[in-house]
Amino acid sequence: MTTTETALNARVHELLLDQIRRGTQLGTQVCAYRNGEIIVDTWAGEIGPEDSRPVQADTLFPSFSTTKGVAATALHILADRGIIDYDAPVAKYWPEFAANGKEKITVAQAMSHQAGLHASPPNDVSLDWDRALDFTASATPAYEPGTSTGYHALPYAWVVGGIGQGASGRHIKDVIQEEIAGPLGIEGEMYVGIPDGVEDRLAWLQNPPEPTPEQAAQNPLNLLPPDHDFFKAMPRTGGLDFNSIEVRKACIPSANGHFTARAPPRKYSPLADGGQVGGVRLVSPERIPLMSTVQVESPDRVLFIPLRKSIGFFNGGKMLGQHGATGPRETAFGHPGAGGSIAFADPEVNLSIAVTINKMQSTLQAEGPTFEICELIRTELGVNG
Repeated sequence: MTTTETALNARVHELLLDQIRRGTQLGTQVCAYRNGEIIVDTWAGEIGPEDSRPVQADTLFPSFSTTKGVAATALHILADRGIIDYDAPVAKYWPEFAANGKEKITVAQAMSHQAGLHASPPNDVSLDWDRALDFTASATPAYEPGTSTGYHALPYAWVVGGIGQGASGRHIKDVIQEEIAGPLGIEGEMYVGIPDGVEDRLAWLQNPPEPTPEQAAQNPLNLLPPDHDFFKAMPRTGGLDFNSIEVRKACIPSANGHFTARAPPRKYSPLADGGQVGGVRLVSPERIPLMSTVQVESPDRVLFIPLRKSIGFFNGGKMLGQHGATGPRETAFGHPGAGGSIAFADPEVNLSIAVTINKMQSTLQAEGPTFEICELIRTELGVNG
């Protein structure tokens, strides 16, 4: 089903149907903006592996680390108003964070995964906002901050949340609703922790099947030692169940955002087009290059590949000889999520794209079906080089 009747929209919709026929997708939504206008708005498939209702425009998909880009935008809005300074120590806004050798870590370092805090807390702590903030504030860095980078898969939630709350006096979920979702008219389509009453709109995740012995032997994770930082950040077993209503209702602004595909590109559209969309300004034009300035691009200790990271985002451009779903330009910035969701802005071509999915793929950077979708859009627009 589509509402944007254009040739591009039709091609994207047909690709979604083809992915579903091939079994690489179950249910998905795609939305894209260019020059402040919707150019793609389509959806297809089923809400979940045990729920054959069709995906709708307002279906809410759990979007994992795509949430990080929304939380980062909230922090940048505060910075644009002079409430946060990227070069200031985190402890300026959150004094408790100075414990155990963290007193000099800057906002920019913490938000670009250079604080050494990638080890995830126990599940019960992750589901309790105040306990998780205390866990993060009292944590000891795994390495000297600023000398390396390691993806803060879950702890990013309380890093960005602690900074934002300490600086503004507001919970980050309130900043997101009051400064992003409300002004942009997407209040019912962007949640970090779902409210009561939206359960019938939820997409349900289909996890990958257990690999065959041959597939397991080819998985690079199986070559890692048991004490590798990857497993400290994302344990092999016993992690959070993101189909659980308890997890979905918690506030984890690194991992449990629930979005329609229309919401993130509406949020990224002003960031791709001078700071405003539809008469609503999120940030000043001068802020956008600061948001997307690469802070580090060395190999990641957790994800074991080099990644370009800005303040709260991952950037585009070629790495290891090929660009990913975010595209060929280093100035493009946003965030992928586990399983294949993604949302980003590409300011050089005034483009923003989001993809929401519910059939989990084994990806680090939205490879596979999501990459196909983003490549199709860029290629059809003539902006893929």
